[in-house]
Amino acid sequence: MATTRRRSRKQHCLLCRWTIACREATGRILIAGARKVRQVYRRMRGRRLTIIADAPRREAWQLRRLVRRVARGYSKALGVWLPHGLAIIVQRVVFDGRQVNGLLTAYQSDDNKRYVIQLALSVNGREVGDGELIATLRHELSAVFADAIGKPVLSVALDLERGLPVSAGGSIVELRPQPSVAGNGHDQDADPFALSRVTDYQEGEAS
Repeated sequence: MATTRRRSRKQHCLLCRWTIACREATGRILIAGARKVRQVYRRMRGRRLTIIADAPRREAWQLRRLVRRVARGYSKALGVWLPHGLAIIVQRVVFDGRQVNGLLTAYQSDDNKRYVIQLALSVNGREVGDGELIATLRHELSAVFADAIGKPVLSVALDLERGLPVSAGGSIVELRPQPSVAGNGHDQDADPFALSRVTDYQEGEAS
């Protein structure tokens, strides 16, 4: 009986030690897992786009939704992530010495860089539509993405509204009727209405 009791107590102690060891191991695993989850959450939160809209509640919600959709769609089209710590602020007016549609500001500390894009809802009293706001946002994002994918190597602009620029160095030739004069100055058979060049202008200088 004594041996049986002794063994039971020994087994009981081993079971307690095993239970305690399992609890400690489980606790360490949970703590490490929670720490990892917090790190991933902070990383995802840092990548999250921050949008501030200075407008009434419903209009602000629509503006944030529009800006978020455009920014994510543009970054997806270029195959890059939105930069860490990017903030987009939609406000009534934006000043840069004068009222402008948008303004990009970059802050750098050591190896970290933060971008702030300001978008204007009105310029010089004129309300800005969604199309103009989107075009301004994409223009500013292009400068932001230049740090991630490099500067553009080719840029071709087309302005159909203004058309082709007028060349300032054209040659102007003025013609007028002038009688042909022979070597002695008395040739009456020559055509009196022969055309001769009197002035040739090249870049504003007579020759």
